[in-house]
Amino acid sequence: MRCRRHRAWLALLALLGAAPLAAQQAPAGSASSDDIARKLADPGAALISVPFQYNYQGSVGPGGDAHNQQLKIQPVIPFVGDSGKFILRPILPLSWNQFPQDKHGTGDLFVQGYYIPKTAAEAHGTEFGYGFAALLDTASHDSLGTGKYSLGPAFILVHKTKAWTVGALANHVWSVAGDDDREDVSSTSVQPFVTRNLPDGWSLSVTSETNYNWKAASGDAWTVPLGATVSKVLRLGHTPISIGVGGFYNVDRPQYASRWTGRLIVTLVFPE
Repeated sequence: MRCRRHRAWLALLALLGAAPLAAQQAPAGSASSDDIARKLADPGAALISVPFQYNYQGSVGPGGDAHNQQLKIQPVIPFVGDSGKFILRPILPLSWNQFPQDKHGTGDLFVQGYYIPKTAAEAHGTEFGYGFAALLDTASHDSLGTGKYSLGPAFILVHKTKAWTVGALANHVWSVAGDDDREDVSSTSVQPFVTRNLPDGWSLSVTSETNYNWKAASGDAWTVPLGATVSKVLRLGHTPISIGVGGFYNVDRPQYASRWTGRLIVTLVFPE
């Protein structure tokens, strides 16, 4: 278990180490708080950032009297070239669970990468990208991960105006290796979002993080959270950060999954 946990941290540190290279390749220019807020609302933007997303998951388990907590470290690392850009989005979850077991530690490292061909829609208009998703067996305890290595395709679609950012992320992963005693993975995720860009670095987003587990029983296959977040770009000296809060309610969920989630997001921003 310890070896898998160390691999998760080493992988994340290696990906974070790519940020200076990405910063050198990013186009030069100044960014206002409104510009940064619009780019943070766009998952395909060529903006280096490191969101720390804390989730408090309430009403978990039989009777709904347990709660779980999770911190997701999810850097966004863009690589910009003449023909387009590649966006790397690793996510490492750290969990403190009461259900299904009272355990804490690292979860499976999830990595998405998208290639977005260069178009005239960098600031306004529509962009489409495609790439891969990978789920790596890095959980420090069996209850915190799948026990499998999984791969599959991933897609991104974003439409941008000055006031709105609308789009979706989607992926599907199948298990290709791992513990033979664990259940195989076949999972589809779709994350549609609508963001209203407001003055003074404010933004309001409505989103869902819908998942369908093809290996689960029919009553436990869907997880459909619906929620909203509000965020603002601030500056600590010359360093911009974004702080956001939100809440989600699961309109459909597996029997013992959380009924609701409270969320706090602190994002470190490294504008070009």
